[in-house]
Order: sequence, then C-alpha cells, then structure tokens
Amino acid sequence: MEGIIAEGAEMFEEEADSEVKDAGLISAAQRVEHYEIAGYGTARTYAEILGDSEGAQLLQTTLGEEASTDEKLTKLAKSSINIQAAKRTSSEQ
Repeated sequence: MEGIIAEGAEMFEEEADSEVKDAGLISAAQRVEHYEIAGYGTARTYAEILGDSEGAQLLQTTLGEEASTDEKLTKLAKSSINIQAAKRTSSEQ
C-alpha cells in the first residue's frame, strides 16, 4: 500500500498539464481503492467462514462503499478528466 500511495504522491511532482495530472491522480486513487476492495473482500470471506455474520456484514458494507467510490472515480474519469487529458496530450504531439 505504501508503494501505491507513493506512486500517487509522485503525480504532484510531475511536470504536466493539470488535466494530465488529474487523470494520473484518479488512476492512483483507483489503485488504492482496488487494493482496499481486495482486502475487505478477503476479510469478509474469512469472517463468513468463521461464522462471524456481524463482522462479515460490516465488512460487506465497507466493501460496498469502496466499490461505490471506485465507480464514481471511473465515471469522473470517463466523463471528463481522461477526455481532457487525451486532448491535451494529443495536441502536444
């Protein structure tokens, strides 16, 4: 996780247009979300196996929140940020 966060932090230091940086930051945020989704999903499954239905439900709630955040980031990236970044990079070539 530290490596994923460090990669995201590097985006702040990059020499790039704001649109390109925004696309990179969304990508970094999604990598964090995917890491968290994997962790919460695994923990939820273990809780189910151990018969901890309350813990499994709490983990499922958190897993749903993480998935929702990932979906929002995807929608934001597809609707504007990545499009603007692509336009910016293609105009520089």
